[in-house]
Amino acid sequence: MKLPNFIYRFSSPKHFYSMSGKLLPWLAGLSFALMIVGLYIGFAVAPTHSEQGESYRLIYLHVPAASNSMMIYMIMATSGAIFLIWRIKLADTIAAASAPIGAAFTFLALLTGSIWGKPTWGTWWQWDARLTSELILLFLYFGYMALRAAMDDRQNAARSSSVLALVGVVNIPIIHFSVEWWNTLHQGATVSKIAKPSMEMTMLSSMLLMLVALSLFFAVVTLIRARGLSLQQDSRGSWVRDLPDIKVRPLHLLIPVIAIGYVAYHAATTDRIDILSPTELVAGSPTEQIEFRGNVESIQSDGNQHQILVSDDAEKIMVNFAGKLPKQLRTHWGAHVTGKLQSDSGAASVNANSIAALNIRDHSSYVIAGYSIAFVVFLLNLLGALRTTREAKLSIARRIRQENN
Repeated sequence: MKLPNFIYRFSSPKHFYSMSGKLLPWLAGLSFALMIVGLYIGFAVAPTHSEQGESYRLIYLHVPAASNSMMIYMIMATSGAIFLIWRIKLADTIAAASAPIGAAFTFLALLTGSIWGKPTWGTWWQWDARLTSELILLFLYFGYMALRAAMDDRQNAARSSSVLALVGVVNIPIIHFSVEWWNTLHQGATVSKIAKPSMEMTMLSSMLLMLVALSLFFAVVTLIRARGLSLQQDSRGSWVRDLPDIKVRPLHLLIPVIAIGYVAYHAATTDRIDILSPTELVAGSPTEQIEFRGNVESIQSDGNQHQILVSDDAEKIMVNFAGKLPKQLRTHWGAHVTGKLQSDSGAASVNANSIAALNIRDHSSYVIAGYSIAFVVFLLNLLGALRTTREAKLSIARRIRQENN
């Protein structure tokens, strides 16, 4: 089946290079803006999780990384199929440009899952179906890139890698449905197409914003790398003598500026509640809504009425809570309490509105490690894509100088 002529025209290297240059500033600005807002909501607005404490905040990175790892592979395989059937070179270029960032997302999904799993499950790794199939996906990405690099003939490399990508598609439904097909340690889907989300709305909003932001980041990195690969493949074309530059106009900066303005305005106009220790709570004697953290020394329950003794090294606070306690709340673990301080009877106590289990003492270090590694991985991918384009331009410039001389 032959495709319409306009598809071949739009897929020409010259047209792709021009159109991608116009799209990149918009995509980059929107990705940055959504990332800023998503992280702000996730870290400054969303509450502490009742079961997982602060370690759950890795979800804003882990879920988008895992989702993108599968989406990118499907894009890579679909592009490979288009190349095999219709011989559109741009499709192979997109597939080749997608592989490095796809491998990066898969690596981050595994890494953040491992970091998240240690405080949540008590282990860094478990050979269950979801984790193992995601690891196989990483090997498929590595195999795809290694196969392309091992072949000098570009056409043979494109055909062979496209076939490999199509064969590996069988792993995608295994990853997606593994938690339903097998009894795995990994939790099921938090967001369903038909069921009401089990997440608090601010948590869900942050996760979805980060999902879109990182998907756009994938598009940015892929387009940059594909532009460089297009220049390498069509370096003898006449159009490469007058390459258009990417022009960043003031309008392109509007969306990031609006996002930063929203974050600044919200932070300035929202009353922040400091998270105190029991000692700070007793010393300050606040009367408004308070938040504090400490270690659980004892739990006494009578039906849905609970008394939890929370302490630090110096002071103890009795917490009165009516409702269902988090499953992971237990003695010698941490607790995050929100409520009002009561000190009428002399001894300070808190009537809690909510209480969350902190199942690791130094939970912030896990979250910081995950996001720090992700920042480095994303930066290296972006720099690698920029380097591909830069080297292609330098090679073309050297050739043109030699021809002119």
